[in-house]
Amino acid sequence: MIDRKFIGREFAPQEQTISRWKVSQFANAIRDFNPLYYDVDEAKNQGFKDVIVPPTFFTTIALSDPKFFTKLKIDFRKLLDGGREFKYYSQCCAGDTIIYQTRVENIVEKQGKRGPFDIVSSITTGRNKETNEKVFDQIHNWVVFH
Repeated sequence: MIDRKFIGREFAPQEQTISRWKVSQFANAIRDFNPLYYDVDEAKNQGFKDVIVPPTFFTTIALSDPKFFTKLKIDFRKLLDGGREFKYYSQCCAGDTIIYQTRVENIVEKQGKRGPFDIVSSITTGRNKETNEKVFDQIHNWVVFH
């Protein structure tokens, strides 16, 4: 059982500068060959300052703290990804630095066929460091069996 004291806990903010290479690598991995992810000139012709990031790019930023699971005392052998949802607020391009931070939104105990489990809901919010504009919210649910 995950300790409910973690509800509301905010983890230390982290930052990442988005590189063209990371954008093209990610777009290639998901087999999306939109030229806006690869071609700077095409992106600029479309009104962007550089290549844009694909919508699911921020799955690479799952949490702001790499020790999230350790701090919540979650055993990886009992962990399942319960799904995620994104909300986008502004476009991110290569060269942007994103500051992101994770907060535990809720921890709910449920009963299933395999016994009791917790659903840990977290939200990671990303902001553009230069403009302070909110770029995304990533809502993530983790299923942790007892």
